[in-house]
Amino acid sequence: MNSFAEIATRDEAHRRDVGMGPPPSSLSPEEVKITELSQLSELRYEKCREAEAKELGIRVTALDKMVNAKRPKETESDLPDPFENVEPWPDGVDGAALLSDIRDVIQRHCVLPEHSDVLMATWVLHAWTHDAADISPILAFVSPEKRCGKTTALSTIGVLAPKPMHNVNITTSVLFRVIEKYCPTVLIDEGDTYLTDNEELRGIVNGGHNRLSAYVWRSVGDDHEPKQFKVWAPKCIAMIGKLPDTLEDRALVVPLRRKQAGEKVERFRADKLAEFVPLRRRAQRWADDNLMRLRGLDPAVPNALNDRAQDNARAICAIADLAGKGWPESVRSALVGLAKQNDDEPQSPGVLLLRDISEVIEAQKSSRIGSQELCEALCALEDAPWAEWWSGKPITSRRITTLLKPYGVIPRRDRFGSCYWVADFADALNRYVSDTPSETATSATSATGQQTATEKLNENNSPLQNGTCGSFTGPQPGKCHIPTQSTTYDGEF
Repeated sequence: MNSFAEIATRDEAHRRDVGMGPPPSSLSPEEVKITELSQLSELRYEKCREAEAKELGIRVTALDKMVNAKRPKETESDLPDPFENVEPWPDGVDGAALLSDIRDVIQRHCVLPEHSDVLMATWVLHAWTHDAADISPILAFVSPEKRCGKTTALSTIGVLAPKPMHNVNITTSVLFRVIEKYCPTVLIDEGDTYLTDNEELRGIVNGGHNRLSAYVWRSVGDDHEPKQFKVWAPKCIAMIGKLPDTLEDRALVVPLRRKQAGEKVERFRADKLAEFVPLRRRAQRWADDNLMRLRGLDPAVPNALNDRAQDNARAICAIADLAGKGWPESVRSALVGLAKQNDDEPQSPGVLLLRDISEVIEAQKSSRIGSQELCEALCALEDAPWAEWWSGKPITSRRITTLLKPYGVIPRRDRFGSCYWVADFADALNRYVSDTPSETATSATSATGQQTATEKLNENNSPLQNGTCGSFTGPQPGKCHIPTQSTTYDGEF
């Protein structure tokens, strides 16, 4: 191996040959060498790095680190911004007129279910005023099959929203880094191909719903230093099939259907994007003028919505209230109407099971139902999945027990075997099945004269004056309890 003196002599001769002049006297021969290596192209350095590290008597990784530290760094100003800066409209903008014009563009290109255009238009302005909100609802386009207009709807939102970031596949690390740096409007197409099975990516999207929790922690750099990344950004998803439950709970869901022969819309064309620039400029101006006012609003939201849906509605209702001229009523009506459409299907197997059990209970006259009897009754329901629940086979009593356990409903045992007390379902049905839990216990009979399941619970299983509960007697400290050994049965089981 050459001595450091020989290296210094050789380097000095090389510098004279290329006209670089003598090295600074403060640098050692090794530092001079590293400085020269940092000035090589990536290709030339890659070819000589191992030999140079050996000659200097250091590890290749150590040489890489020192050379990279000497290379000139790109600054933020040197890097091109991938998102355009929108110049605000020169004059003040009327919010109601702006929302109407955005809705017209959406109607012109998309075939949509009732209420959707109103919410899509308002969501666009939510994207422009995103920093004024505390809860950011996801806008989701779902369809049962392809060719239902999901990509068209997503593209239409993209030309209207700020900093549109289109992607048909993205890694988790790229997503939170892009959001941290640019805060774009995240547009996820073909979500069914990679979002459904990617729990980590879904977690990032879910976490960006609430401003207070819209952060993830990751280790960065060679020292694995922990760093916080922001995931707070407006997000829009298009996919075939049903949204994962956790995403659906945080979303304004627009169920798309395939266009019929008589439904005419204008084809979306990428060569006409310039016509949307005035709308974007007006949206930017309205956002600039109203951001602080939106932050101070606490709008009323429809009571017909559940708690999470009310959270999702808050930012949308605030924008509608500020715009005025009929938009407050239209938006609230649309929120309730679209929620009713999406509530037709339960959000999980457990809720589906509870809903069907409520139907079975309504047909029962007893305060008790055997586990096997419940299983058979569920499998007999028309248009229910229980007869082919598990690989084409009927659901079992054990599987029912597993699905009900998280809701606090467990089977009991009496002299007839495993069973469920109807009263044990009351809390779960009130919390997860009834649209208005607080009113369920006191609601009137249905229009057909039939009692609801919860009404039957209140009637058949509430403490009676003589201390009986349903069809058995015994101590009744305020609610129906499982009989003890001292219980006297009346034979109505």
